Amino acid sequence: MKKLALLAIVLFMCGCEGTVDDESIDYENDVKPLIETDTKPVVRGSCSVIDSQSTCIDFVGEIFTEERMKLSCAEGKFSLDACPYSELGGCQATPGTISESIAWSYGYGGSPISVEEAGYQAKACNAIGAAKWVRPEDLLKK
Repeated sequence: MKKLALLAIVLFMCGCEGTVDDESIDYENDVKPLIETDTKPVVRGSCSVIDSQSTCIDFVGEIFTEERMKLSCAEGKFSLDACPYSELGGCQATPGTISESIAWSYGYGGSPISVEEAGYQAKACNAIGAAKWVRPEDLLKK
């Protein structure tokens, strides 16, 4: 049994040798063309958990089909409309890509978010390289 386990380990290690491609992946040339979009951003649907978590997600990117949005909204209220207006703002994830979404925060609902908490949320959001904190009026400027 020990010989069989040793043989499996040796075969595994030998099988891994030489499989690593020497080419590196370049974001600008290899990844960016696959995920960025030139289409005008349009909210395709939303998932509201305002009643329980005081948050609502707008699905913006082209990757979000109605089926995917519904699956992503198992615990919330799905709608083909946009989230309600948020005075506090929201975290826009992967803007300008096929997977763009915005998580809006609200000062009402099941777990109201204060202005101070929203400030911390904004700092956390802006610390993520592929996200930024936005207010509804910021999106109108585009």
